Amino acid sequence: MTIFVAGVHGAGKTFATKPACKNLGLVHATASQLIQEERGQATWDRMKVVSDVDRNQAALISAVRRIRASGSTLVIDGHFVLRRAPGIHERLPIDVFRALECSSVLLIRSPVPVLLERLHARQDMSWSEAELADFNKAEDSHSVEVTEILGIPFKTLDSPSPQEVETWLKQVSKIESIRHFR
Repeated sequence: MTIFVAGVHGAGKTFATKPACKNLGLVHATASQLIQEERGQATWDRMKVVSDVDRNQAALISAVRRIRASGSTLVIDGHFVLRRAPGIHERLPIDVFRALECSSVLLIRSPVPVLLERLHARQDMSWSEAELADFNKAEDSHSVEVTEILGIPFKTLDSPSPQEVETWLKQVSKIESIRHFR
């Protein structure tokens, strides 16, 4: 099972998801970590500008399939929309999420001023508040579109704590376990 945790850069995906997965014994990885491990290189920069999107997604799918082959439940945090250049955002094809065999999606959101502050704290000054708001809207709408087309559970949490994510992961893991054994 692959549980996808989405949200824009700085939303708190890893902050809230990693400790929750550790407590539940689930495998956690970031999409960028898996892509970099699979490809042996990063194809994005500090400003979150991504190149070679198609190869990155193929590498991500390959890495996820390898992890899933072990029988592990994988919780992966990543994005539905990528930044091709400042102000240019690309929605990932629905087939990527179908190939990842996503069983459910959690969208983590944070207010734009908080996101901007977090990105600036990471020394990424390339985002304007307007671009971040647009990117956030694109991530929100595309996550809804993908989950509706795939017919999978979808939940949104605003600035969640690791405990809130853990509670949601317990619920969705239980539901998926029941479906798996039917």
